[in-house]
Order: sequence, then structure tokens, then C-alpha cells
Amino acid sequence: MSIGKKSILFFYLNILVFCATPAFADLVGQISHERVYHLGVGVSGEVRTAPAERGTRVEKNTVLLTLQDAHLQAALKAAQSALELADARFAEADRAYERDMELYDEGSLSLSELEASENNHKQLMHVQDLRARELAEQEHFIQLSRILAPEAGVVLDWSSHQGVRVNPDVSPNTQILFGAGDKVLEIELIGTQSQVPAVGAEIHLIDMIGTARPVIVERIEVIAIRGVVRVHVDNPEQLPEFGTYVTIAR
Repeated sequence: MSIGKKSILFFYLNILVFCATPAFADLVGQISHERVYHLGVGVSGEVRTAPAERGTRVEKNTVLLTLQDAHLQAALKAAQSALELADARFAEADRAYERDMELYDEGSLSLSELEASENNHKQLMHVQDLRARELAEQEHFIQLSRILAPEAGVVLDWSSHQGVRVNPDVSPNTQILFGAGDKVLEIELIGTQSQVPAVGAEIHLIDMIGTARPVIVERIEVIAIRGVVRVHVDNPEQLPEFGTYVTIAR
């Protein structure tokens, strides 16, 4: 059976209309958090502890990931010992310098001897300062070898596993994606300004399996640097998981 030209034209027109019309004439948004952190270590090494499970809620400064740090701990102990020795030597030189100044005032010590004592005092003070900075540097390396929660929040995702070697200078340099604050709905800014629901409007968020969640729009926020409109709703805890795409129905 042949198909006429009019039938073919009608078929293509229907396809064009179907493709050009958004489903339900609604917007599509994505679930996010008020604050999303891309966390990574600051030194290279092998991951010692497995990252927390996705969805785990933690308090501020909770350790989320650590690297093997035996060499860093050894360097830290060496720096601590070096500083303790420098402190003891400077304390001894400080007492000696004070005593030598008294002896000089009494006329029992020559000027050259006092200057030698002063130079020794200054030199040991410099060594003490140098050892203190070395210790602070080693403590900083320890901090860089672990990831802490920047505030109370939830682990959203991670890219590294126990035993994997990571390097902050090599992609991926983010080991943990971390969310804080309420869940929010984000909509691309381009071409959607006139369709964004108004504050106070009731909308339905429909996920990929068809589950609809009714919410009330409480606040609209434009994040121009990211090109999104952020919609705050009345029941953020009822929103789907981070990263979920939803259709926004009136």
C-alpha cells in the first residue's frame, strides 16, 4: 500500500509539533543544596580510610577522609623534638645573657664577652623561630592529608576509594562532594525567567519515576554567576536526593 504525499507531510508536522512542545509545558529543575563544597586533600598520598557513605549526615570538623600519613607523623615528631631542643637551648642562652649583662654592669665582664653572649642569644632565638615554623609546616601537612566537614551537612558523593593514590595536582582533585543547608531546586536561568513560579505558588515536583511532591515556593534567588534560579520551598527535607532532575508542574 502506498502512502500519499499529504499523509507523509501530516506525519512530519505531527512529529515537529510533538518535539517542539515541552512535556506538560513545564520546567525542568535539579535538586541541590544551599551550599555545595568540592573537597579535596592538599598533598598526594594513598587513601587510608574509606569515605563516608553517600547520604551520611555529619557535624562540623568530622573527619571524612584521611591519607596514609606515617611519614608525615614521623616528620611531625622530629619537628616537635627539634623545637623542644631549640627551646631548651634558647632558655639557657637567655639566662646566660641576663647574667652576663649584670656582670658587665658590675665590671666583671668585658664588652667583647658581652657581645659574644648577645650574638649567641640572637642566634639561638633565630633557631628557635626556625624550628617553630618547621613544626607549623609539618602540622599543616597533616591537616592537608585529611578532609574535614566544613560545617554540619551531608556527604553527597565521592570519587576515591581506600587504597587509591590521589594527587591534588591531578584530576580528579575533588575527593568528596559535600552539601550543607537546606535542599533547594535549581532551574537554568537562560530562557526560563518568565516561567519561574512566583513566591507563594504551589507547584508539583515530578521525578523520573513519576512521583509527585507538592511544595510551596517560599523564596526565589538568582545565582547569576552559575546561571541558575534557586527556588526555596516550604518542605526542603521532602525533596528528592541531590542531583535528581524533576519536572516542575503547576
